[in-house]
Amino acid sequence: MRGAKPSSNSRRRLLVILFVCASLACALAFLAIQISRFIHSPDFARFLASRASQAFKLEASLDPLRWEGDSALSEGLTLIGGESAALERLEAKVLRAEWNWRALLSGAWEIEHIDIQNLSATFKSRTETAPPAPASASAEKSHSRLASWLPSRFELGRFDVRKADFRFGEIQSTGQSLVIQRVSGGYDIESRGGSVSIPGLPPLAHAQGRIREREGVFYFDDARFFLSSAGSLVASGNTGPNARLTLNWDGVPVESLPFPALVKHLDGTSQGQATLDAQGIWRGKISFTGAHLQDLPFLENVASFLRDPAWSRPQLQKLSTDFEWSAGNLKLTNLVVESSGLARIEGSASVAHGGELSGQLELGLDPNTLKLLPGARETLFAATRNGWYWSPVQLSGTLSDPKENLSPRLAACLAGAVLINKADKALDAVPTKAIDTAKDLINIFAPLIP
Repeated sequence: MRGAKPSSNSRRRLLVILFVCASLACALAFLAIQISRFIHSPDFARFLASRASQAFKLEASLDPLRWEGDSALSEGLTLIGGESAALERLEAKVLRAEWNWRALLSGAWEIEHIDIQNLSATFKSRTETAPPAPASASAEKSHSRLASWLPSRFELGRFDVRKADFRFGEIQSTGQSLVIQRVSGGYDIESRGGSVSIPGLPPLAHAQGRIREREGVFYFDDARFFLSSAGSLVASGNTGPNARLTLNWDGVPVESLPFPALVKHLDGTSQGQATLDAQGIWRGKISFTGAHLQDLPFLENVASFLRDPAWSRPQLQKLSTDFEWSAGNLKLTNLVVESSGLARIEGSASVAHGGELSGQLELGLDPNTLKLLPGARETLFAATRNGWYWSPVQLSGTLSDPKENLSPRLAACLAGAVLINKADKALDAVPTKAIDTAKDLINIFAPLIP
């Protein structure tokens, strides 16, 4: 039995379907050819530069592209910031980008991997508040009309930067390698090698650093540096409305601290922590080990007066303080200065922006020292605690002319003791300022005050 012949309507429908499919195939082939021509033309580099300008609110220029399969090579990319941008200028040399063309089907240009041989960037020390300039209309019109039909969204994958140099004001870092990896919600950045130059500090060798970017906020999880002389520095923090920077240092010689005048009166190594908050307030603590006080005329006088050379360059078993610095005002709390067998100082002090000095200290003396100060134990150092004999000391005056209230009382006490022959042995002379505590204390910490 013969089958039924297909109707003419069925044949026409089949022909229409075949025609439509062929037309679509031709259209897609034509579009692919046009996209390929556009991608391999100079217009594509200008298109990329324009999209970068719009995305980053910067002026961008990209050297012509040279293609090797799915990889595009360019000799250079330049970004120039406007008045409101933190970036002043960025230059990337010898770039290679590997593209994922399948991402065009989802409406995006996807670059899976970008390799940069050399990257240099200069940032402004302070940004302006002027709004960014709008993108140039002429730059948009310079593209092929095809560009208006193509995706404007870019997805960037991994960056490998072989050598990166950055400058922020007078701070400069050179020779770092960077790996920037896209993750859910942002980017992870890892840096290694290179060095950092900060005015007032010895060169810092950069060991490693890890940074996370999430919704425009950068989190510095761990940045480690080593000083050329000795010691290490670790930085952490974040940008954004609740910006914070924390510095931890250990084993840093006094001569490597950014306070040259401190070396005149103190040696040893320092360790501590300092945190800068979004309000511009520094808070932290600092301590010193293996330290000696030196080149303080007062100590030479005390050594001569007490006939004890240990006072001329006393070794400090403890020197530490908490501090807060804000708008030129310095506060020292939990201050401890101790030289075993000689003296211990505890208390707090403040220095106002104009140099006004105030503070409340306690001076503790060793019993053997008090034996050389007739009458002082009974009248001024009657309080005992932890093996020391204590007397309060009130600080006043200014940094240039500090004053304290112990010296007059001690001088009067010693003078009275000599007159009534209470001394265990004859004293060569009674100084007008027996213990000028404030002056030498300020000489030590004044270099820390900006």
